[in-house]
Amino acid sequence: MTVRDILKLVCEFVGERELAQKLATSQQLQEREQQKIEIMTNCFNLVNQEIASDYLPFLHKEEVDIEDGVLNFSSLKNKVINIYEIKNRFGFNLKFRNYPNFVEVFGKGKWVTYSFLPADKALDDEVEMFCGLSARVYAYGVASEFLLVDGVSEDAEIWEERFKESLFVLSRKRGEHKLPARSWF
Repeated sequence: MTVRDILKLVCEFVGERELAQKLATSQQLQEREQQKIEIMTNCFNLVNQEIASDYLPFLHKEEVDIEDGVLNFSSLKNKVINIYEIKNRFGFNLKFRNYPNFVEVFGKGKWVTYSFLPADKALDDEVEMFCGLSARVYAYGVASEFLLVDGVSEDAEIWEERFKESLFVLSRKRGEHKLPARSWF
């Protein structure tokens, strides 16, 4: 799935059917249409980062060599939001303390699991569908942001509600739910 595919859905949602047709057939865009596509692409990047930072963390596990007890965020592949766990070479969790630009690790770390902020995407870039996300969910969020930028706040609220409801459904816990045993106290 590419950003272009998601923007075609957005165009359908916001009533830009001609623009959706041009995106589907890769026709030449006029200047005003090109500006709309650039705004939609920026809105996509905002929505993608909002999902990763506020709703469904995009997790990444990376091999590292922590010898001196400090792991700089700049040495990792992605832009770090939160560190979830650091393990040694035997797979045991290590204690650590978060700081703004690094993590102090108490031991020799070998693996780190963290959530990250996705990089900005261009029109023809592939979109990784983390956490069960679909093009429809992205399109809801982008439509909301685009309509808000365009000044149609009533319609933007409708799409934002659908976006947040879809994210809520994706983020709820699935599987077996165990309740504590009943007791007299």
